[in-house]
Amino acid sequence: MKNILVVCALSAELNEIKQILKDAKFRDIKISFFTVWMGNYNTILNLTRFLENNSFDFVVNIWICWYKEKKIDAFQVARIYNLSNSKEVIVPNLIDFLSLESIACSEKIVTDNTILKEENFVDMESYGFEMVCDSFKIPRILLKIPVDKIWSETKNFDFEKAKLYLSKNIDYKTMLEKISIYLEKQEEKIDFEKYFKDFNFTFSEKEIFKKLYYRYVSLIWNNFDTYFEENKQLNKKLFLKGLEEFLEKFLVK
Repeated sequence: MKNILVVCALSAELNEIKQILKDAKFRDIKISFFTVWMGNYNTILNLTRFLENNSFDFVVNIWICWYKEKKIDAFQVARIYNLSNSKEVIVPNLIDFLSLESIACSEKIVTDNTILKEENFVDMESYGFEMVCDSFKIPRILLKIPVDKIWSETKNFDFEKAKLYLSKNIDYKTMLEKISIYLEKQEEKIDFEKYFKDFNFTFSEKEIFKKLYYRYVSLIWNNFDTYFEENKQLNKKLFLKGLEEFLEKFLVK
């Protein structure tokens, strides 16, 4: 049985998604639901507490966002730019489901689109969600549905329109099918010992290696073994530092 968690900001909108997913009736999937409330801080606090006491194979974040110019039905988040600290994170592209887009993340509701600069979309939870899931090493996907154009529509948020878009703009059955296929492939456990035998890694260094390995797999199509064979003659500290710097080249700046 695969355990999947669906995370939204507000319970009223989550109910729309909950009914659709229950009707999908996947025998090998158990779906749980959780609301974190609005904002990065609420997301970080509430989701962390929840994941500390509950275990899941995959986490899905579904929620609305605002847009500046380009309006699309829905998209999959690939990059998040935090407006409050000017930092970005890259979301692992684990499932090919929707078009990949970048999104800004704000601590407060945005009514002035000039602060987004080159970004077209903005929300209030994605940065915190990605931080928490990354820290727990949980596979995830962030799905966003643009609802209101920044300015007057932002100030007069239409909950009914949001619920309609949440129910109509995502093919939830296909989403679950793709997640299920991904999890089935992951059941073939990775043998990290074949890498560890060449380095006398400490426990923390092994965890760093695993994190970098998964980042490599999500960012680069090439076989990791090729990179490993070309660089395993380095000492362990230089190897880890070199791998991290190598992966930096593939991040969107």
